[in-house]
Amino acid sequence: MRKRNRALAMLLALVMAFGLTGAAFAAGEDGGAYTDVPGWAKEYVDEMTEKGLIDGKTDTTFGAGDPMTRADLVTALYRLDGSPDVKDKEDPFQDVAADAAYRDAVVWAYDHKIVNGKSADTFDPEGSAQRQEIAKIVCRFAAFQVGRESLDSRKDEMSAYPDAADVDEWARDCMNWAVASQFITGSDGRLLPHGTATRAEVSAILCRYLADAATGDASKDDPRNQDGIGKKELLVVSFGTSFNDNRTVTIKAVEDAMDKAFPGYDVRRAFTADTIIEHIYRRDGESIDNVKQALERAKKNGVEELLVQPTHLMNGWEYGDLVKALEKYEGDFASIKIGAPLLTTDDDFARVGEAMIEATEELTADDETAVCWMGHGTEAASNGIYAKMQKWFADAGADNHFVGTVEAEPTARDLAQLVKEAGYTKVVLRPMMIVAGDHANNDMADEKDPESWWSVFTAAGLEVQCEIKGLGELAEIQALLADHAKNAKDLKDTGIDVEPNPNDPGAGDEPKALADGTYAIEVECEQSMFKIDSCTLTVKDGEMTARLVLGSDSFDKMFPGTAAAAKLAQEGAVDGETADGKTAFTLSVAELDKPLDYAAHSVRKDDWYDRTLTFDAASAQAK
Repeated sequence: MRKRNRALAMLLALVMAFGLTGAAFAAGEDGGAYTDVPGWAKEYVDEMTEKGLIDGKTDTTFGAGDPMTRADLVTALYRLDGSPDVKDKEDPFQDVAADAAYRDAVVWAYDHKIVNGKSADTFDPEGSAQRQEIAKIVCRFAAFQVGRESLDSRKDEMSAYPDAADVDEWARDCMNWAVASQFITGSDGRLLPHGTATRAEVSAILCRYLADAATGDASKDDPRNQDGIGKKELLVVSFGTSFNDNRTVTIKAVEDAMDKAFPGYDVRRAFTADTIIEHIYRRDGESIDNVKQALERAKKNGVEELLVQPTHLMNGWEYGDLVKALEKYEGDFASIKIGAPLLTTDDDFARVGEAMIEATEELTADDETAVCWMGHGTEAASNGIYAKMQKWFADAGADNHFVGTVEAEPTARDLAQLVKEAGYTKVVLRPMMIVAGDHANNDMADEKDPESWWSVFTAAGLEVQCEIKGLGELAEIQALLADHAKNAKDLKDTGIDVEPNPNDPGAGDEPKALADGTYAIEVECEQSMFKIDSCTLTVKDGEMTARLVLGSDSFDKMFPGTAAAAKLAQEGAVDGETADGKTAFTLSVAELDKPLDYAAHSVRKDDWYDRTLTFDAASAQAK
């Protein structure tokens, strides 16, 4: 099946070419909005009508509260696919007239196995689409768009809903996919799979799908997860990004450069962010190895010389985690060598700094424009690279270049003040990250978010331009990482400090039984951005309770279960206790040495996020 082009820029022109009436748009002839659209649905309905995907009922009514019919749903998807010609396709349904407005859409959907009939020869076009039908139709359409036979989620998110068992077997995988993708969020805490959905609700589902699918074509990427590896492997390890187009021009570009620089090696990929790996798999059907999977693949393929090159900017916690993971495989390969992170030596800072200046030189030719580089920031000591890069700019006379962070200091507000004090009236924002992914598109460039860098600098009275380009696009950065790989050292001879990650203490050897008492215990979290400062485990009468202390006040609540369950739960969330910039939670622990589902509520994002914790019994020390 051919890959589908999901770019939507030409949709409106196509819609106009097909002669849709004014009822297709959210504003009537007098410029007034639809009168029957509730406030929560306005932006969704606006998007559907502006793109010409769902017609209004009249010039002034959308039919927001009416059930979505099967014909209208497949018509919206047909238009989203560009309304291809199906005149040579047979209509198998007796209740779909040849002159029906939805005839081509139904035939198209049936031909591509996006939808079935109610029977062999009936479609029921005016029938209301059940919620589980909507989930399956959207799932099949999404698979068709990325050239897959099907899509699914490897994580069970649907079971968090109390009526999950009511979903029919034929729809279960698709409903779980839709829930895991957050396209379907339920109604009053329930899925109601046999119930109907309104036109406004379906508009919201389709808008969420469009937003998720808007990052480009995954088929341009190469996950580099092939077997058939020779005796020498170069494993490129990145944090990762789910933004398809940017992944291609950054991470893939780095890997391709490695391929050219190391002709005797098979280049493979690993991501450290499991959340990103799952997102890409669920949305695009593309499987990317995490570090453990990549190492097991190399071991199974009989690799003897393993060369590992991280694309991390610094020797932070993620780099330390990688070193620790490699140490566990030292007996499985004849040699394991690792290259340095991007910014390690003074020469690295000079090469990267010069590349950053050259990449933005044309944008600052007027002497009125400053460049503000957005780093991620970390609580680790390696956060000092940002101050060091700022000093390099100053020493190099690049006084119009400023470096800040999302998660640490300097902040966007700090930089905006510095830029104004320096007399600049314009600013270019650009990520100081290998990729331009979620942080670049949302934390930096989102004009609707009052806390984004764009908003902060605009509010400060500066003219703002955002450049959504990662450092990995620059040929000099690719060359520098290749040079680091050429100078790779044995794990014990790198000379690079590895800062212990309080979030990933490493697995112990054999589990040990814990008697009643109080223990200091190490906790591993699969999601690397969740920084655990310390944990105290109390065992009493066979019940275990953990006092988990986070190294920041970024999260204010935790929940024993998945993020999906936390969003639905009426009770059970544990409030954090914040003091001195740290937050403590008292949580029940069901079992040691086993990944357990918890959820954490972000203060800044006002949303729940999955956090998978493993309490390491072997690390427990009695207090």
